[in-house]
Amino acid sequence: MKVISISNIKGGSGKSTTAAHLACALARRGKTLVIDMDMQGDLTDFCLPDLDLAQLDESNVMSVLLGMKRITDCIRETKTFDVLPSTLSLAKLTKYNPDATSLCLQFKRALEEVRNKYKFVVIDTPGSAKHELTTAIYNSELILIPVTPSKWTIRAVNLLLDEISQTETIFSQKKKIAFVPSWFGPSKKHRDLLDKLKQIEEIPSLCEIPKSETIKTKTEKQEPLKKDSNAWHAFDVLADESIALVDPENSILSMKP
Repeated sequence: MKVISISNIKGGSGKSTTAAHLACALARRGKTLVIDMDMQGDLTDFCLPDLDLAQLDESNVMSVLLGMKRITDCIRETKTFDVLPSTLSLAKLTKYNPDATSLCLQFKRALEEVRNKYKFVVIDTPGSAKHELTTAIYNSELILIPVTPSKWTIRAVNLLLDEISQTETIFSQKKKIAFVPSWFGPSKKHRDLLDKLKQIEEIPSLCEIPKSETIKTKTEKQEPLKKDSNAWHAFDVLADESIALVDPENSILSMKP
């Protein structure tokens, strides 16, 4: 089971959109679990549009983080992938457990329960440096950072890299990290920003996600991308590139001459 977190502490970076469509692409390659650790719940809305609030309050990712319920009792099945939904109650997570290390280890135990059931896990993280972010980083092999053209991009990236570095230091880990450039245009300003990202040592930039109204519209309608569309192919390539980073021995990219 390979765990991939989609992270950026800047809002509007396409984090949840990337998580949703990457999960769809990964699900074509193996059984996939989607985990929404962002209290905003955008990924939950995409995956489970018909789930009412009463059902959501009953069992969700917070129930698992606090050890109140087993992860297997909180996962919802869909025709594409399985989902561990979010909840607005995550706003109170640190009130019930302020210890980040405890949360990291509790969620590690939860994931161990389903290790043999899934090939991939995709975690959508909050757009701020919260315990949920630390927990996701700790439990992931790969952190994908969606980046969009903005004057805040480099600063937000550096703040997230600091958070990842702190987690690595505390737990003696080393994570794989990659950028996912999204919605960049051909302008010099956008290309210069991409060049700055490429100058950050040891962090590759993966497949560029095109600026597309289709992606926006499909996500808002909670629908998958049309097969063989440009956007569909972009996330398909991103899935293969992600697998190449976390599981190179079984990557189709490593098999190409």
